[in-house]
Amino acid sequence: MVKILLNDNVSKLKEKSKAKNTQDKYNGDWLKFIDYCKNKYNCSPLDVDDLDSAYALTANYMDWLHEDPEAKILKGSSNIPGRENVNNNPYSSSAYKASTIQRILASITYKYRVNGFQFDRKNPNISETISAIVRDEKNNKSGQARELLKADIEKIIDKIPNDNEDFRNIRDRALILIGFYSFCRRSELLGMKYEHLNFEEDGVQVLIPFSKTDQKGEGRMIYLPKNNSPYCPVSALKNWLEVALIDSGPLFYKINKANNIEKYILNNKNQKVSLTDTSFVLILKKRAEDAGIENCDKISGHSLRIGSITQARMNGVPTHEIMAQSGHKTTQMIDRYTKLTNIKETSAAKKL
Repeated sequence: MVKILLNDNVSKLKEKSKAKNTQDKYNGDWLKFIDYCKNKYNCSPLDVDDLDSAYALTANYMDWLHEDPEAKILKGSSNIPGRENVNNNPYSSSAYKASTIQRILASITYKYRVNGFQFDRKNPNISETISAIVRDEKNNKSGQARELLKADIEKIIDKIPNDNEDFRNIRDRALILIGFYSFCRRSELLGMKYEHLNFEEDGVQVLIPFSKTDQKGEGRMIYLPKNNSPYCPVSALKNWLEVALIDSGPLFYKINKANNIEKYILNNKNQKVSLTDTSFVLILKKRAEDAGIENCDKISGHSLRIGSITQARMNGVPTHEIMAQSGHKTTQMIDRYTKLTNIKETSAAKKL
């Protein structure tokens, strides 16, 4: 018998099979896990003698993220070189959500497998720990993320000053309208590039090359139609591209406090810094607060996506058309995301 192991190059190629955003998440989660192991056990995650030890180490980490006040500090930090001061999260006083811990578990599982461990996330030590965290969160949960419907979006846009000298107003108007009408995930929205746009007379085609449910990069094309209202996503996007002089790369960047379009915030490689997930949520919450939207504390990065899907369902858009735009693979996920806010108007009992 001859045992053949994967060489380092093949292992690196396997990691490249994941979307760039997914790779970044996995790497960041793994680096934080390494720090935890060094601080708590004076070892690396890969130093464990067997799978049972790996399971125990991971389960302990999941519990620590969920319960320990020290873990909250991680939410405001990044271990990725060059991003240490980029991902500053002011909401680190709150504990990790169960869904975030499950995503971190996916990162750890993947990294262990790439390094030769037959790691099974269904192991009882892992699955029971996660189930307990999810159950605990459900018992203490005060509410889901607040969806932003069309009326909310119009209120928000109406309250953004028509001051074209403040470039943040132009950027935020485009960001919110594109986010709502594209039905995109937050990562897909912030990952949009100029090269993915194809403008036509009556709208713009946008290529979404990677997504959460499309790790192989088959991509999907969505369409944003042009309209003559003040809430046209195409017009808002064109205005931002023109003012920001964007002709390549990511669409949405951080703007420095001097509000000078030629002086974006730059990283240590002298590259423009794109908006992070945290920056996006902060912008959305601030604009919603300015518009007098209620329950702004429940607004999250999913609020635009949940809102557009809900609005489409309320307007009678066929589920398959929603799925084509949103990138969902199953109708069950559409049902899960849909929040029929106006129960009186949508009640099936009225149609009897």
